[in-house]
Amino acid sequence: MNKEGVLLRVLNRLKIEQAMEVIQEKFPGWTPEKKPKKKADIQEKFLALAEVIREDEIEDFVQMAVMKKNVGLPAYTYKVLNTDFLDGLTSQEIEQNYFKSDFRFNGIYTFSTEAEYTTGKLELKVRLKEFDSSWRTGANDVNSLSAVYLSNVTLDIQQKVLTINSGNHQVQEEIVFFLKSVFKWPLQTYRVREITNQIYPLGSVSYKTAVLLDLIHHRLMQKGINSTFKEIKFDIGSKRKDGIRDVAIGGRALLSSQLACEYITMGSNIVYFKVEMQLDGYNFSTKVYLKGQDTDILKIVIVDTDNEAIKRKAMKIIQNEYIDMCATGISNMQETTKLLESIKDRFVNKDQLITRAIKDSALKSIEVIASVLYQLDDQDERVVEALSEFIDSNRTILDSVGYDDPDANLDKIIDFAGVRKEAVVDEEDYQETEGEE
Repeated sequence: MNKEGVLLRVLNRLKIEQAMEVIQEKFPGWTPEKKPKKKADIQEKFLALAEVIREDEIEDFVQMAVMKKNVGLPAYTYKVLNTDFLDGLTSQEIEQNYFKSDFRFNGIYTFSTEAEYTTGKLELKVRLKEFDSSWRTGANDVNSLSAVYLSNVTLDIQQKVLTINSGNHQVQEEIVFFLKSVFKWPLQTYRVREITNQIYPLGSVSYKTAVLLDLIHHRLMQKGINSTFKEIKFDIGSKRKDGIRDVAIGGRALLSSQLACEYITMGSNIVYFKVEMQLDGYNFSTKVYLKGQDTDILKIVIVDTDNEAIKRKAMKIIQNEYIDMCATGISNMQETTKLLESIKDRFVNKDQLITRAIKDSALKSIEVIASVLYQLDDQDERVVEALSEFIDSNRTILDSVGYDDPDANLDKIIDFAGVRKEAVVDEEDYQETEGEE
């Protein structure tokens, strides 16, 4: 086996930060002379791992290196049309039926599953291996292993709800395909759909956007979850190259952002949002992505807390409201339309003199910092951290006053600090291609 060849392929799959962690694990105490800008800067040291990894360790090493960990607690939610496939089976028979070991599937994958059945609940631990080449070519081995994903799948038998804890959209789709075609589970996707008699009162506002605002401001609030928007991504079409505009709100009220009010009023669809939440006195954040061909499936991710009980409780509440939202739409039309009127008023009646003064001041501050970058050390973590905070706060200010133009000086600071600009809606779907400039 060409260990260096395997290591080079692994390096190509990792982010530069992940690759450095792997090196430091095998070479304790190693630090680069200066902060690497690209993976080529650490390639020689990474390939030196061939000297310390034994032949019998290489498969475990590759699996460890390409393992894709979930960020926070992610969840996709599906309806189970019936649970007839469990009728008449003992706990032992159920667990035997849903045990698979490296089951070849759909060309480039193998599935391994372990089941645990308790009253009212069936849990599957899923290990999905992805290979660069189809197993039909005979290349299904460690030399072609490109990724390993671990996911938990939970079937609530009483409610007939399936939860897939996966952060990668394609991976969870493969899991659903596997459950349907191999285990023959009758699954149906929960989709955000328009309720005909609720469309007219919204005027120009996108129904999808309105129903999500209702979810946060009314549904979840009634269930004890208080929320404040941190950022929102809108699909604004041809106004930008990728069609997506990320609006920074900074954990303040939605009405504080002139730009968000403009996009909502003009009918733009929300395709992602992050909110700071509080439940039972605990603080955490939740990211919601709209996925699928018609961006009508919710991927829910709870982050910024290690409290497993709160994560599970919050996820259960959000999932239940999502399920009901798909069936009944907007829960409080009166309060939702009142909120939308406030948003429209904020957009239409902005104070031009005040917003212009704030905009000009922020742009001048950005220009001043950009002019002295040559005097700063981009290897100094304190400098990079301060610049990152400066970028975040000024993006929030510009978005709050409705400034939507690119700024070369801000881009210059972003490049200097190495802050990744949002280019995709869901970073977990694209993590395998990041890190190389």
